[in-house]
Amino acid sequence: MAAYKDEQRGTWYVSFHYYDWTGKNCRKVKRGFKTKREATEWEHHFRMKEAADLSENSAI
Repeated sequence: MAAYKDEQRGTWYVSFHYYDWTGKNCRKVKRGFKTKREATEWEHHFRMKEAADLSENSAI
């Protein structure tokens, strides 16, 4: 969980790498969080959503 303070704007942002569904390494940056906790929670939910297995056999 990587949250950073943007000193110019006075807000927090997250920046991290993840692998998309094709296996490509992608970088994600999202800015404008009022607190560090909001930023890390958003990153956590994003990673959970990306890790979801959408194959038909996963429901078995």
